[in-house]
Amino acid sequence: MVLSIASILCAVAVPQLISQRRLTRSTGVTREIMTQMRLARQMAMTQAGATPTGVLRRVAYTFQYDNATKQISVIGPIPAGTAALDVANGYPNNPGSSVAVSVPLSQGGLATSEISTGIPTGLPGSPTAVDGSTGVTLAASGKLNITFQPDGSVIDATNTPVDTALFIYNNQASQGTASAISVRGASGRVKIWRYTVNANNANSSTYIE
Repeated sequence: MVLSIASILCAVAVPQLISQRRLTRSTGVTREIMTQMRLARQMAMTQAGATPTGVLRRVAYTFQYDNATKQISVIGPIPAGTAALDVANGYPNNPGSSVAVSVPLSQGGLATSEISTGIPTGLPGSPTAVDGSTGVTLAASGKLNITFQPDGSVIDATNTPVDTALFIYNNQASQGTASAISVRGASGRVKIWRYTVNANNANSSTYIE
């Protein structure tokens, strides 16, 4: 009888433990992305690079997410301003730059096949934006590049601030892990948002920090 009770308890507890571990690891993924985005911004605001003549200059750093390898990197230093975004000059791997930091999102035992970008289908409330920004569409290369300028901002080739949001979730537990990391272009502020369902209305939803 004792063995039977123990077996029943294990049958109930093990799936819950597996589910909790999945949620914990998935939360770690979004926090790692946020950490590396903030690191790229910090490096852009504090580092300086030397020109061929030895003169120190302000520089930019790029945060890169590679969806194929589920890897995040910080690349730099690269020229500040719109020159940093010149694809003809090799952006984001501009001459003189290198990968300063590289972190796999599979650390902690999370399978890369479980990590998905975008907004899961079927979420109550159908969220489409956070912090004033809709989710980005990854380039054909499957990569997202966000370049932080020396003042912390993120701009495009016309010197206009760009707001960005990367939506990400674990496809084995979509609703419980749906989240986003947003970047405000004017300031470079980085925040995490997590999907929740309003307890008073099953058809509404919000993202919270």
